[in-house]
Amino acid sequence: MKSLKRFRWTIAALGAIAAAAAIRQFGGGETVERDGLTFLSRDLAEGLEQAGQEPGIRVLTAFEDSDGVPCRGFLASGLSGVACKERGGWHLRVGRPGVSLDDPAEVAATERALTSAAERMTH
Repeated sequence: MKSLKRFRWTIAALGAIAAAAAIRQFGGGETVERDGLTFLSRDLAEGLEQAGQEPGIRVLTAFEDSDGVPCRGFLASGLSGVACKERGGWHLRVGRPGVSLDDPAEVAATERALTSAAERMTH
């Protein structure tokens, strides 16, 4: 049981590292750094709060992680990913490059990857 919990934390840490690398590579205007963690900018955070009703943001899934923290998978033009509401903001746990919401193939591929990541976070 302890090794499973350690494995989950390792995966979460690797996800955070990958998100940080993606942000550095694809731009960081959608995020802010605080306490060594990456959080969504105000505009993206508001989009998640409003369940994707903001133009250019599509919420794919809303769920609680294995610790009961509320999370959302989302697609946006500047950054897509999975963020969880913790530590006073939406902490980006999985980051991917943004997508054109008008490109069905790109949306479908990113949606599959983020839905898979979200499913792993619930176990």
